[in-house]
Amino acid sequence: MAKDSVNCINNSVINMEKVMVDLSLDLRKKYGIRSFQITKGDVVRIKTGSKKGEGGKVISVNHMKNIVTVDGITLTKADNKQKEFPLKPHRLVITRLDLSRNERIDKIRKLAALKKITINEDDLRQEPEEPVNPEIPSPEPQEALTDESVAEPELQGPVEGEQPSITGQEESTKEDEEVESDGDKQN
Repeated sequence: MAKDSVNCINNSVINMEKVMVDLSLDLRKKYGIRSFQITKGDVVRIKTGSKKGEGGKVISVNHMKNIVTVDGITLTKADNKQKEFPLKPHRLVITRLDLSRNERIDKIRKLAALKKITINEDDLRQEPEEPVNPEIPSPEPQEALTDESVAEPELQGPVEGEQPSITGQEESTKEDEEVESDGDKQN
């Protein structure tokens, strides 16, 4: 029994491979690499399937099942609960690499050296985060309120000294009379 469990563990380690994902055209030109290992923190965009065009930051990568989960890409279950939508890596494109770890920067340099490509060192610095969903407009700054732009709120309900009406029919007849009298004034 112990031998079987050791073999099972060894097989799972052997089957655990790097999850490689294509780079966007901009990143291909910048680094000279077609694909790169995806990690938590990379920003991706979905290139095929029902969620095509959507994107976000990678939450997790399951190397055993070869599945990637992305922040904001969810599936609505029958009971209206949200569940992470598992994505296969061949359906994704990396749009921004997370270069906070030096191992990734060294790997890019190594791959570029093998292909005899020179990389600008400014490109290897951590890039500022881009908005995840460019379709959502950013909030515009509000203008300062001036005395002219501040409108006084209209009073709702009875004014002091007036008797509130008891039934809705009385209100409607008063409104009808006001509308008729306004119409007479305009003619």
